[in-house]
Amino acid sequence: MKLRLSCVRMVLLIVMTMVSAGIQAYPYFFKPINQGFDDIARKLAQLDFENKRTHITEDQLAQLEKIAAKSSDNQLKARAMFWRVRSTQMDAQPPKCIEILEKARTLCSSEYDYDLACIDYQLAGNYDRMGRYLDAYTLLQSTLPVFERHEDYYFLGNAYLLLAQLFIDIEDTDNVTKHLQQAKEAYRKVGFPLNRIYFFEAFLAKGENKKFKLYQQSVTHDGSDWGMDIQALCAMSELKLKMGQPQEALAFVDKADRLLDRMSPGNTLFRSMVAVTRATVLYHRGEMMQVKSILMNEMAHAELLAGEKLLSTIYELLWRVNEQQGNERDAYQYLKLYQQEYKRMGDSIRSQDIPKAQAREAIARHNDSIRLLEQDAELSRRFMYMSILVCVVVLLVCAVLFVYFRQRLKIKKVENRELRNNLQQEALIYSMNRKNFEQDIKQKECEISSSTLLLANKNEVLQQISDITRKYQEMGSIPAEYVKQVNDVIGDSLKNDDEWQRFKLHFDSVHPDFFVKLKEAGTGLTENDLRLCAYIRIGMRAKQIAEMLSVSPDSVNSNRYRLRKKLKIQKGDSLDDFIRKI
Repeated sequence: MKLRLSCVRMVLLIVMTMVSAGIQAYPYFFKPINQGFDDIARKLAQLDFENKRTHITEDQLAQLEKIAAKSSDNQLKARAMFWRVRSTQMDAQPPKCIEILEKARTLCSSEYDYDLACIDYQLAGNYDRMGRYLDAYTLLQSTLPVFERHEDYYFLGNAYLLLAQLFIDIEDTDNVTKHLQQAKEAYRKVGFPLNRIYFFEAFLAKGENKKFKLYQQSVTHDGSDWGMDIQALCAMSELKLKMGQPQEALAFVDKADRLLDRMSPGNTLFRSMVAVTRATVLYHRGEMMQVKSILMNEMAHAELLAGEKLLSTIYELLWRVNEQQGNERDAYQYLKLYQQEYKRMGDSIRSQDIPKAQAREAIARHNDSIRLLEQDAELSRRFMYMSILVCVVVLLVCAVLFVYFRQRLKIKKVENRELRNNLQQEALIYSMNRKNFEQDIKQKECEISSSTLLLANKNEVLQQISDITRKYQEMGSIPAEYVKQVNDVIGDSLKNDDEWQRFKLHFDSVHPDFFVKLKEAGTGLTENDLRLCAYIRIGMRAKQIAEMLSVSPDSVNSNRYRLRKKLKIQKGDSLDDFIRKI
């Protein structure tokens, strides 16, 4: 036998929370109005919180209604109606509960938002039982922020759990999981046991082992949530039966039976549930006589069980038992009853498919509308904030501009005078800097020329030394090897490029980009051509250049001629002037 959706709903109607023994006092969230009324209502709230609504007496409810009737305050009447439905709902039909709660709603003042949320929550539960899913959903959505604002996590968890039940009813698994998680978080904030959360998670779980573990977690140790515990034990029995462990399955049925005897021995629906579960286990154990005896006793409650899947299971088991015992006539009779009940239930389920789909679509549209309204409201708020911000910025800018221009008018003359003085000072500084720069350039050019002339003199002296040693060699006064060594040293010194590189470095600092522009002016210029141009640029004569390059003046003139061609200087134009202009 599988758990039925109606039995799951029954769990919500039996208890709306699970609490362990020795739970703390439940805060009274209703605004005090009448001390006598509030004292009684506070006790009822505590019993409700402790899952002991069956302990609420008719005398207590009558006293609330008597105090409310004597008072002219409609709020007390609304509260009395709420507690009447809250305490007696299990024995009342949904239409009657809805009628009372809707009347209470009209009596409830808007300033008592917590009262209205409690009434709406109770009304939503009855709407759900009647299949008015969208109405139930809308009411529950309105209660959530109120319970959260008052920090009543007991009723907040109940509201989320009722939403989960609603989505189970319309077969929207994703939303069931979401709201179960929210209910779990609410219960954890006040330390409530999570056994009913585990029960619903087991109902949705995939896999027998996972289901079994969750059902185990859902069973309370003190029987405070006995209705759900019995269903969990029956479900665990069925799972053990599927796992091929009939003995353990029977043990769980015995536990459910003992719990029912202790908590509510006169409850016919739960008694039938346990009995049918026991019959199912015994059937798989082959104990047909006991199965038949149990089921025949349950046939006495057939009228009460009409519409429940239990009745279909009873017919099916009786059909199969009689068939195995060879009672073909009885087997045929129960087979027909089973088929009729199965067909009736199938028709009922199919008839609910369209309303459920419509409810899912309506809730989705409702949520979309709410999201659009929230988005519009957010855009409106942002637009308002932006408008205020723009106005403030404009005012600030205007104020700043006003102050700025006012100040500018005051200091305009001073600024102009200071500006003229600054310009004069800057012009003077620029003039002085330019003179200093020109002097620095001239000084560096002189230094380059001086160092170049010194280098030329050095080369000339080295050449004279070479000539003297050669003369003494010819006279036989100095060995030839000594002369050769001296001439080699002198030759290396004359050919040393380090002095040219140092010269070039200093030259670039005085005449930057000279060599770059020179290469752009002519093609095929060699390093000697560049060197010749640099010497011409600093004003050296041909003889001095010849000494620097260790060549004859004729060679310098030849190089000048070739350089003119490379630089494409026309006949009659001065090479020296061309180079100095670069």
